[in-house]
Amino acid sequence: MGLWKDAFDKSLAAVSVKSESLVESSRVRTAISNNQKAMDAAITALGVKYYNSWLAGSINQEEIEADCQKIKDLNNECAALKAKLEQIKNEERQILGEQRKPQVNPSAAVSGEYVFCTNCGKRLAGDARFCDECGTQVKP
Repeated sequence: MGLWKDAFDKSLAAVSVKSESLVESSRVRTAISNNQKAMDAAITALGVKYYNSWLAGSINQEEIEADCQKIKDLNNECAALKAKLEQIKNEERQILGEQRKPQVNPSAAVSGEYVFCTNCGKRLAGDARFCDECGTQVKP
């Protein structure tokens, strides 16, 4: 009975981590989207302002530079948010004990030297029928 309880507790913890990660990832993705929209709007406004200034014959370089700095700041913030999103994904993998699936060398896999589990990514002998890590059936 203890083995089942341990498995259940582990699964429950994984669901909790994934849920928290999903919520935080969604927040960051929304912030990235909003940031990109604000950046697009600022670029459009800058173009309109620059064109209207050109038409009037009085381009105010300081205003344009200030607007360009705002756009640059938005771009930097967007990059920081993207880095945070990647950090969230990495922390989730670390907490759950997951690793990125290894890259398959097609020539070696085709030659039958080894195969990779489609579920967990573990490298297996070419003649393996089941993954010795997670138990998933290996399809020929």
